[in-house]
Amino acid sequence: MADPDVWLLTAQGIRTTGGELRARVSFDASAVAAGDVRDGAASVIVNEHEVWTHSGGTWKKEASSDVELYSVLRTAQGILVGTEAARLAVVESGRLRFLKSFDGVPERRYWDTPYGAPPELRSLALAADGTIYADVHVGWVVRSMDGGLTWKSVREGLDRDVHMVAAHPTKAGTIFAATADGFHISHDHGDTWHRRPQGMPYLYQRAVACFPDREVYLASTAKHNGGAGAMLFRSDDEGAHWTEVEGLPKRLERNIDTWQVAALSAGRAFAVTGDDTLHASEDWGRTWREVRPDLPRVNAVLPF
Repeated sequence: MADPDVWLLTAQGIRTTGGELRARVSFDASAVAAGDVRDGAASVIVNEHEVWTHSGGTWKKEASSDVELYSVLRTAQGILVGTEAARLAVVESGRLRFLKSFDGVPERRYWDTPYGAPPELRSLALAADGTIYADVHVGWVVRSMDGGLTWKSVREGLDRDVHMVAAHPTKAGTIFAATADGFHISHDHGDTWHRRPQGMPYLYQRAVACFPDREVYLASTAKHNGGAGAMLFRSDDEGAHWTEVEGLPKRLERNIDTWQVAALSAGRAFAVTGDDTLHASEDWGRTWREVRPDLPRVNAVLPF
């Protein structure tokens, strides 16, 4: 049976955990790359250039853009969108208004990618107290504590190559990140970071998550950015120790990527392996079972 409160954002539309296209989706089988849910409404990125919102049972196209869109976040101040060239915009009147305060972060001059392309704003996160975090690939994490008016790079102890930033579901000051040099966590809104790789044979990470009702973290690792040897680990002591989960295929050849791991309440979790196979856990990530193979590429698992 498909889980009604989980959306799979795929290269061919939004699908249930059983693989079926969700009914009443205006953009049908278009590619959906990222999404966020807040207060019963969801916003997603469609075809890399559009922002759509689902609220009250209907869909609305919020904005279109010529630039490529990577990430989206629903906040009290509006819908934020991360774009190519590591820029940040707010959706206003059907358009994107780029934030000059984010463009002016002094550390921007250090942002780049190892393959020569412009930097990307890979993920966004919202803390319980409203603090906003943006993960720059490659360029640490940038924070706003005033609803996006001002921004500060928070990087003491943090590896520069961050692939995902996430906020603790209930502890406002705690955030954590998957980096090219292992799991990093902060308890002071990112002012200082602590690297905690113990128990992991590899350090290259793409995805992290934390359960909302139990202090259990999940993190994916691989030998390198190609994804060879990819594995999934869990920790119940904030990353001081990690153990490999059971039931997933061993030593995958592709990364378990950003947003491809989701931790829900009551011990439920989902992870994508090999881009197209969905696995589920019901015991806070200890053991896993295959739910559905041969899906279109799953870009994100979105609890709704």
